[in-house]
Amino acid sequence: MLDPDRFLAAGIDGCRAGWIVAGWDGAAWVLERVETLADAVPLMRKGATVCIDMPIGLSVTGVRQCDAAARRLLGPRRSSVFPAPPRMALVDRPYAELNKESKQRFDRGLSKQAFHLLPKIRETEALLRGGLCRAQKWLETHPELCFTALNDGAPMQHNKKKDAGFRERIAVLERVLEYPIHALVNQMQERTLRSQVLRDDLVDAMVCGVVACLPADRRISLPMDEVEIDEEGFRMEITCPALTVSF
Repeated sequence: MLDPDRFLAAGIDGCRAGWIVAGWDGAAWVLERVETLADAVPLMRKGATVCIDMPIGLSVTGVRQCDAAARRLLGPRRSSVFPAPPRMALVDRPYAELNKESKQRFDRGLSKQAFHLLPKIRETEALLRGGLCRAQKWLETHPELCFTALNDGAPMQHNKKKDAGFRERIAVLERVLEYPIHALVNQMQERTLRSQVLRDDLVDAMVCGVVACLPADRRISLPMDEVEIDEEGFRMEITCPALTVSF
């Protein structure tokens, strides 16, 4: 009997109305929306692996070697890896102030994309620092990098928000998992508002879940040659499949 509240592994992606959790309970995939990241923790079994599409670990300057490595591997889709914010940006201040200080201190501004993600980055770090999820293994991942790895190293050809990009990514997921992902995504869309959840949020959460299901020896972490640790002790690394896999 399925127990959708006891995930062995899960992928998590942010959405307009909280977070999307793509969980694997050992028999089936489940897509759920939670309002806060802390709400996702009770859905996981002890020892579960959780892959989240959100920066874990921030450098003083905002420059992270894992981001640079991911961009090199993504080639034409390198722009999907946006510059992580510097650690000082975690202080809740207006964009103009943070952008100005970043330019003055590091000779580079703070992107609007990074600024709008700051609440979720703060939420992620607060959860990891608080220890609520200490019984689970949480890893940072990046959907486009994961799709590239699952697609024999070839980056996706189309934007994920376009119909062609959606179909392309669904095809990769269904080939790898041999599971009706399209139907699962459609069911989730039918019970959520577009103002709350976009279909690419669901697809991104799913590919993060794929990575979480992999054995540790079938995942790699970027950069591969050196581990970067931020001043709070978080590892600055992006996890993805080591090679094309089948389940």
